[in-house]
Amino acid sequence: MQTKAEYHHAKEQLMRLDQRVLVDALLTLAQESPSVSMMVKGLISSPDQRVALFRSNIERITGQNRGNYLSGEQILDILTRSLGLLDPEEVDPTLGLELMEAFYSTDSWALDSTNELDFEFYCLFSDDACSLLSEFAVRCPDVEHAREVVKRLLAVDDYGVRDSLEEIVL
Repeated sequence: MQTKAEYHHAKEQLMRLDQRVLVDALLTLAQESPSVSMMVKGLISSPDQRVALFRSNIERITGQNRGNYLSGEQILDILTRSLGLLDPEEVDPTLGLELMEAFYSTDSWALDSTNELDFEFYCLFSDDACSLLSEFAVRCPDVEHAREVVKRLLAVDDYGVRDSLEEIVL
């Protein structure tokens, strides 16, 4: 879908379809695409299961070895889908900060995986992840703990994707 009009037209048509048809189509896509599979798993999981999926995704990136490399596109997709698993309204803020710290530990893996996606990774870490971390930090009852997490993240910014964390107001 190239335009908003096409998007809205398709949405209108899909809203008229029977729920079973849509579920079957989504599950078929999930079998064909790891990205869609991650999305479906997130949709059908409890908050605790989404946290476990998030941790698993981060480990999948940081636990790579010589025989098992993920491409830059795969890492970008995994990280993007992972952020979608965390809802600040459902996840304890202290846990959310811990998870976001783990998320930022993937920056070297992400940026070393390719040069072609530097802008996309920069936006993901500087905008999307920073916004989510900020939501957890603001909700955290222990303001000093939130400050310490941000300080630790800023102390190791070898790729310049954590600069925006300085703007988090606690």
